[in-house]
Amino acid sequence: MSDSMTYSDVRNFMVDGEQKVRRADRKFTIFKFIVGVLCVLLLVEVILYTMVIPSKEPVKISFTGLQMYSPEEMYRILNTNTNQTWSNFDSAKAAAILADCPWIESVSVEKKFPDSVSISVKERIPVAATLLNIKGKTLPVQIDESGVLFTAKAGASISHLPLISGLPVEQFTDGMRLPSIYRNFIGQLAKIQQLPQKYLATISEIHISTKEYGGFDLILYPVHSHTRVLMDRTFSADSLQYMVVVLDVVNSIGSNIYEIDLRYGSVSFRTRPQ
Repeated sequence: MSDSMTYSDVRNFMVDGEQKVRRADRKFTIFKFIVGVLCVLLLVEVILYTMVIPSKEPVKISFTGLQMYSPEEMYRILNTNTNQTWSNFDSAKAAAILADCPWIESVSVEKKFPDSVSISVKERIPVAATLLNIKGKTLPVQIDESGVLFTAKAGASISHLPLISGLPVEQFTDGMRLPSIYRNFIGQLAKIQQLPQKYLATISEIHISTKEYGGFDLILYPVHSHTRVLMDRTFSADSLQYMVVVLDVVNSIGSNIYEIDLRYGSVSFRTRPQ
């Protein structure tokens, strides 16, 4: 038997090899196509379940900075509901609505893809309160350290705040700011509240006594005394401490003094007529 190969045998062998290679290439191409289709389907599914579907689900709103108000009350203010979707939640409109609330000092609204909204609120912190006569009704109004007036939340107590009377507010608008002449006094009041000594707890009312030609003085009504105290608008912890010392002296002697004047750097008294 001869081991030699003819030209025809070699040619047939090469043809068979080429056919096998082509068949292998076709199989590999088909395999790549199938893998590509599967990858596309997987990518579509990932996008669908992580982006599209969540953005169509009810939006998840979280609030930070709330003290007096609850998330449910915030929903009512925003006029939204828990069924609103992330895609149709208008963050600019929400920020504008909340910024118009007199009791909110600042607000930021951030949409976080795919389904959440973060709302950060800084409420105004009242440092004093006043009572205004609005259309024949007495309205409790709070004042923050920058002199902004805003109505107290329904049911909220203002008894823990220093009461200021005599403010020249003829037409009240919720969120209005006091004239600049009174803001320094309000700022000093806020600083005194931060002190460990509770000087303001000794005062039941601070009355603004407007001068005829501009400016104002203060009339303080101590809690445990029938003697009122006149003070200029240089309101400070030192002046309150001095007032407490003078009142202790007056109360100890049991006199009929009804007014102490601490203005002009001196002390003077007024007594009740005998």
